[in-house]
Amino acid sequence: MRNFILTLIMVFFFNDTVLAKAPNFATTPLNEESEETLQLLSATTDAESAKIFSENCSNCHSGGVPRAPHSTTFQVMSPEYILSTLNGVMASQAEGLTQDEKIKLAEYITGGKVSQNLPEPNFCEKNTGTIKLKKEDGFFQWGYDKKNSRNAISNLTSKNIKNIKLKWVFAYPLASRARSQPSISGNAIFVGGQNLFLYALDRETGCVRWRTKVEGEIRSAPAIYFGKNDESILVGDYEGNLYKINPYTGDIIWTKSLRHYHPRVILTGSVRVYDNIIYIPLSSREWADGADPEYECCSFRGGLLALNYETGERLWKTYSIPIPPKATGKYNNMGVEIFAPSGAPVWNSPTIDDERNLIYFGTGESYSSPAADTSDAIIAVNREIGGIEWVFQAQSGDAWNMGCFVDGAGCPEEDGPDWDFGASVILAEMENDKSILFAGRKSGHVYALDPDNEGKLIWVKRIGKGGFAGGVHWGMTTDNKNLFAAIADTNFINKFPGKPTPGIYSLDGLTGKLNWKFTPQDRCATDEKPACDIGISASLTATNDLIVGGGFDGWLYVLNKDNGKLLWEYETNVDFTELAGIKAHGGSIESDGAVISGNNLLINSGYLYGGRLGGNVLLNFVVDEDEK
Repeated sequence: MRNFILTLIMVFFFNDTVLAKAPNFATTPLNEESEETLQLLSATTDAESAKIFSENCSNCHSGGVPRAPHSTTFQVMSPEYILSTLNGVMASQAEGLTQDEKIKLAEYITGGKVSQNLPEPNFCEKNTGTIKLKKEDGFFQWGYDKKNSRNAISNLTSKNIKNIKLKWVFAYPLASRARSQPSISGNAIFVGGQNLFLYALDRETGCVRWRTKVEGEIRSAPAIYFGKNDESILVGDYEGNLYKINPYTGDIIWTKSLRHYHPRVILTGSVRVYDNIIYIPLSSREWADGADPEYECCSFRGGLLALNYETGERLWKTYSIPIPPKATGKYNNMGVEIFAPSGAPVWNSPTIDDERNLIYFGTGESYSSPAADTSDAIIAVNREIGGIEWVFQAQSGDAWNMGCFVDGAGCPEEDGPDWDFGASVILAEMENDKSILFAGRKSGHVYALDPDNEGKLIWVKRIGKGGFAGGVHWGMTTDNKNLFAAIADTNFINKFPGKPTPGIYSLDGLTGKLNWKFTPQDRCATDEKPACDIGISASLTATNDLIVGGGFDGWLYVLNKDNGKLLWEYETNVDFTELAGIKAHGGSIESDGAVISGNNLLINSGYLYGGRLGGNVLLNFVVDEDEK
């Protein structure tokens, strides 16, 4: 079983043998015995921590002890959390370690850095001035607007894009991934980090105006909201907390723990704030907990939670699976009972439909058998009172968790294929006043649904073969005439047969007919594959006559939206230390897409997770309109 787990981790979840070229993100095997431990865990060269883990921890955390968290879950935990357990519930087991050894061990098994060990970022000088927010010329929430069009107003066009240049680089201190999409308003940029900080950056220089520590990694886009009485930042973390934060000072106004919803709840999808209501998409760790043969899998149900903007008081909650899980009478190989239905997490930021008084979101796979009727589905919920109005299920019988890669664990009978709707639903207003909902799935399918007919299918087109990282993974964009979708199609473990078709696609919004396809050039070295790959998983963004997308290989592309012609490209998988002032390197562009506003184009680079190239930078490009 151990070798099988290691194979999985190496090729799929934890990219520990093929990483970025930069020395600070490379793995150097120690010896024959310790090499497997390094591959299993982080991209560190800490031989002593590798030895401590191998000799003292690995047996219990490979399914050998009931309730001990499985090692497959460590890289989604924060190093601070691991350190707290070594000084708390695991204190007796760690009593022979010094505090410094505990810190290094926590950093080793998570791939992150304890915040007290982080190098200081570039703080702004005192004469920088105050933060000034504006209701216009911004990119305030994940999908740009309430309809999740990701079609931004800006000054960037096909005529001036050749003049775009890198202006500054912000390095998330000693991070291995850049996962939080930035939000822009006025002279400030707000973005979260792997190492438990929310940052306010100066838009002109990239210096840090303030930073605020939270309890978990921020993996989503902070929402900038202009309320009736104040302005604030709303953002969730991986520990299931929601924060309302003063955008001018960084002070936390209030914190709401959502653990009452479920003990394993996490916030990775970006919140949507609209009309004084905070809509929170809910997902969980149980997709990974299933790898633990002693875990009673599974009891989580995804859904949407609505809170009052002013107070954080709960207004309503709607589960993506209406029926609570119950014992099925079936057991895994360790004799642990299986519960169902479960899963159908919500990974995407919800979409607002004022005209129909609805809010839309997509769901993921079920976690246990039998699969729910609302997994891999688009769900419409009453925006005011909650409650499901209609469901479009794209595929039935999709149940999967990490136990499918671990002998003796709780793999559902269906064993996948794990083809979620990870991308936000887009509400497009087409010609002749025709509204269409667009949804993309990890299977490589793109769907057009009729919001006036309870989500009835208008057309469906498959443009990728699909896979664990997509197909369509994190987001599409539209100009209300055409739909633009990215395809990843990375071949990790040969589970999904067929020829991969990665790239960026333009489809006619009314018919699904292919307008054009852009296929990236393969510039990945053989020894970097499959971590380096030409697939495009991160969200696309449109502005004027441009489409912007970035690949697993770190290349950023700007295309003409009318014909798919490549107008500009930039390699981000390089060293930026000199520009950032601290260790800085790009890597894979994954999850969040480009944020475009005014003359600015911002993109994160680096994603040591899911088998990708690690890195830790936010790049800000600016068009000089005066340059010819």
